[in-house]
Amino acid sequence: MNTEEQITRFIESELLEGAGPGVDPLTSGMLDSLAIEFLIGWVEEEFEISLSYRDVVAENFASVGALSALVDSKRSGATDTSEGK
Repeated sequence: MNTEEQITRFIESELLEGAGPGVDPLTSGMLDSLAIEFLIGWVEEEFEISLSYRDVVAENFASVGALSALVDSKRSGATDTSEGK
């Protein structure tokens, strides 16, 4: 299972209690701020990464794909050297 599938499965089973497949819960705004905080904690623990305040921006949580790309980037050791585009 790839990162995007893992994140989607977690959101659907733990945060949305089985919401329908095919809808990106981040794109559609289905998660409130508390759910996003819970998601951040799970992502850090599950993937053994640390997200800084610079990582927690709208662009990285615009979709499950965007969050997945951030996680994969962190896991590979890549860092974002751009400071506030």
